[in-house]
Amino acid sequence: MKTILKKAFFSLFFAFTLQQSFAQTFLPAIDRFSSKKEGYLVTAKGDTTKFLLDDLDRKKGLIVNVTGKDMNGKKFEYKAEDIQFLALAPADFSKLSAYSEGSGSILRASKTDFKSINRDLVFFYQEYLEDKKRTVLVQLLNPGFDNTLRVYNDPYAMETSGVAVAGVQMTGGMDKSYYVNYKGKTFRMYKKDYDKKFKEFFGDCPELKAKYKNEAWRDFAEHVFFYEQSCASALSTK
Repeated sequence: MKTILKKAFFSLFFAFTLQQSFAQTFLPAIDRFSSKKEGYLVTAKGDTTKFLLDDLDRKKGLIVNVTGKDMNGKKFEYKAEDIQFLALAPADFSKLSAYSEGSGSILRASKTDFKSINRDLVFFYQEYLEDKKRTVLVQLLNPGFDNTLRVYNDPYAMETSGVAVAGVQMTGGMDKSYYVNYKGKTFRMYKKDYDKKFKEFFGDCPELKAKYKNEAWRDFAEHVFFYEQSCASALSTK
């Protein structure tokens, strides 16, 4: 009897997981990058460089310095202040596969033309963090639906508690904070503040408020995606 119940339980769990995999989510954060695959960067002056990565210097998990060599073998070193945009290839093959699949679904669903961008690359933007008074490169988690809100990885984010069975996380495990760029300012946003921020971010979109009856943190990615696709473009033409 226990065996039957266990099989039924995992069958339901698999179905639930499969259903959730098609829900709109942010891309997974990546922390290891290849030194053998080409990356790209755009300098503060607007010059584009294709390069191989040597090293990343971080402060509290956030990139403050990039060293590498261009395709002619010339070495360089840039501070975060010198780079507008950075794109790096993940080093971990399994994460690369997951990232490619996830970003592929986002790009297909979005209205943004990404034909010229390799979806296997992880994107970073230069931002000035208000709370830290520091310029850093932060990892974008919502490429393709980031015109209104850019959501970035917080390397020091705590995770929500949940239930794990046989080593598989069934509930919880969500980051409790992100860095967010909204109306030109970048700040660290916490789960506990989302009720207030929800109204600030999406208060001008009645369609979104009708679809989502509450400000659940677990739906943050869906809120951003829905707003971008259904509200932002309409509001910009008014």
